[in-house]
Amino acid sequence: MVKPKRPAIDVTVVQFFKPTSVPHRIQVRSITTPLQKSLPGFITGLSGHQRLNGLMFARQYADAHQLEMIVVDLLAGFQRPLYTKVMPPASVKDHDVLNMMRISKDLVGKIADYWQKWVVASEGKKAENKYDWSRPSDFVARRPDLIGKLLELEEFHHVAIVTHPVMTQFSDQPLTATSFRAHSPSIVEAHARFHPEIEVAL
Repeated sequence: MVKPKRPAIDVTVVQFFKPTSVPHRIQVRSITTPLQKSLPGFITGLSGHQRLNGLMFARQYADAHQLEMIVVDLLAGFQRPLYTKVMPPASVKDHDVLNMMRISKDLVGKIADYWQKWVVASEGKKAENKYDWSRPSDFVARRPDLIGKLLELEEFHHVAIVTHPVMTQFSDQPLTATSFRAHSPSIVEAHARFHPEIEVAL
């Protein structure tokens, strides 16, 4: 009997190196796509239909800065079935993948309330007017570093993978990304797309 494959999401991590400093071996758990606001303890990579656009922007950035672009393709596994509709707050507990691109207004509002509290705590009261709290493509994209705080909450603690908008260092528009804890068992496969000579270690 053939064992069914574990469900997984394709994630593309982009890294930049000086041409003389390209590594022979990459430890996956130590890399992440460069973001305008880093997400410590997590691996973040491009995902979804915007991935090709993101890679185009990354290539332009690499060329402009005379850097070598390394692309590491990952498969991030999960256990529970994906929620295929627009997720309401009541469904979060039943799924371990949270796709912020497909959540209800009620769930956006719930997450925005947490984000606003944390942003004000770190940036001050004036920050309330700097963000559009109705759009994750604004408040999540600009402050993805708060995803870790969200997953510390009891109602989100079981979530293993988050797909979300993000601002990267190589694009001035939000791109779709997927993030998960660097030391989680989520990674089931990894390889360097354009550099087969680089060893990619899980």
